[in-house]
Parts: sequence; C-alpha cells; structure tokens
Amino acid sequence: MEFVLCVREIIRINFAVKKFKIYSFMFTPIMENQLEIPFEEYERIDVKDSLDRKQDILEEILGEFANGEGQERAKFTLGDDNYSQRTYVHQQGISVLRIANNKKVKWEEDFETKTMDNHPSSLVIFDNRKDRQVIAIEKKNTSFKKTDKVAKIIQETFRKKLAPHRLSVDIRGKYHYAQFWEVVDSSMRLNGIETVTFPFPYPNLPQVTDMVGEYFSDLARRTNSEPTLELKGQGGESVSVSKEDAFMIEAIKACAASGRPILIKPKGGQRRKIGVESPVIEELSDVVLMDLDKPDFFDSKFEGITGFLNKIKLVYE
Repeated sequence: MEFVLCVREIIRINFAVKKFKIYSFMFTPIMENQLEIPFEEYERIDVKDSLDRKQDILEEILGEFANGEGQERAKFTLGDDNYSQRTYVHQQGISVLRIANNKKVKWEEDFETKTMDNHPSSLVIFDNRKDRQVIAIEKKNTSFKKTDKVAKIIQETFRKKLAPHRLSVDIRGKYHYAQFWEVVDSSMRLNGIETVTFPFPYPNLPQVTDMVGEYFSDLARRTNSEPTLELKGQGGESVSVSKEDAFMIEAIKACAASGRPILIKPKGGQRRKIGVESPVIEELSDVVLMDLDKPDFFDSKFEGITGFLNKIKLVYE
C-alpha cells in the first residue's frame, strides 16, 4: 500500500507543470536625441552598429543581472519602484531568473492587525539565441496578477539600459491568429467588414521581416516608422478577406508573431482587437525547474529548458 502511494506521488510530481505566457521582443533604433547629451556625443553612437549587435548588447545586459550576490544584484525598475531578481541560468543565449514583487502581508495577532513585507517571485525565461527573441513569463497570481506587469517591468528596465546604444525594445505577447478568421467569418455572416488594420513591426527578426515583405520593410527603414496597412471597403462595401490570399496570410502571421493586435471593424459593430483573447501559453514540467540554485552536473535541467524553448513556435495558428 505504501509503495502504491509512493508511486502515485512520484507520478503526481512528474505531471505538475508551470504555465508560461509567451512574449516576443523587438528592437527599434532611437533616431532622435532622447538622452539629453551633447549632439556631437549623440552622433558618435553608431546606431547601425547597435542594430547589428542588438542581441549581443542585450546578452551583456542579462550578464549584469547574472553577476552579483545579495544586495549587490542588479534590480529591475518600473517608475520609482525597484524589483529584486535572482539569476539561475545564463549561458548560450538562455537566461532563467526570478523577479520578485513588492507586497504586504496582513494578519491579526492579539486583536491587532499587523503587516509584513512579502516578495513572492515569478520565473522568467529569456531566449536570446540568434533570431529567437522570446520571453516566457510564469503565470503565478500569488506573485503578479498579470504577466503583462512583469513584461512592462522588463521592458522599461531594458529600454533604460539600451538607450545609450540608441536602441529601444518592445515586449508583446504572441497570440493565436485563428481568432482572426473567427471574427471575419462572423462579420461576413452579418453586415460585412468596414476596415481591417495590420500594424507591422519595425524590421527586426528576419523571418517576420520576410512575412511583412520588402516594400513595407524598406518603407519602415526609410521613414523611421512602423508601417500600418488599413484595408477599407470601397464605396461603403465590405472588405474582401480570403484565406487564399498569400499576402493576407503572411500579414496575419507577421502581426501574430510580433504580438501586434490586428484590428477588425465589422460594419455597424464595435472594433475587435485580435490577439487579446488568444494569448500563447506553454507548459514546462516542475521537475525541470526544481533546485535551480543547485549544481546541474549533467546539464539535464538546462537541456530541459532548452527543449522547452525549442518548441516555442514563431507563429501559432
């Protein structure tokens, strides 16, 4: 009987998983002097070189977080708030760390309400390997009610550290693009579609840039912009959207891969934002994440984390 219970417990532990919301991060150049430094000094910063080395620069920043102990560890910031972190893995373009929230715990003792500082943390996994640019943030309500808050903390911190290189970064959640066709089909059964708006990212990941196409990518570089394509039904008629249109398919995929919500305005209806209701969630076994602070002599945990990251797709249907 005891053996059976032990086996059941092992099975239960092996099947326990953590859920992660998947984000992509995209770099953009800073073309105006936002650093409040002399113009000559600003002009000496080679923004083209920074773009070419963008992931190397970010790897150096992640290295800063990996170094230091205790109070000497680098912190993340959002506004006036600091968020402690501890890095467990930093190798081969992959980093695993925890970011702690700042909370208060209340309890009553001897008829008196007391409070104490509490710093629950969430796991964050960075995939900064060449042309990957993915972040997985643990869904853990006891730490942060929304993973988007963690993404915002990371984004603001990285923007401050990238600015001296004339770089910025956008962190946005990937989404399943099947919702696009669901909204299109339901709209076409009613009054049709007034407009469809595709917000394309600044040229960044080669695969996404290929989806957007050379015309929009070149336009973005020449005009220092993130081009937006709006399709509007002519003469008050409905926009025609086809699953056979190759350009349309690639435009949808580019937006979903980079986390840019597509806007659909049904005729006579409210504008719908595609992606908000269909985030990408992936799972990772607790076994892989146990005892991260202990030596991993056979790299089994690192291999498990790498395997998790390798299964994250560029585009999710």
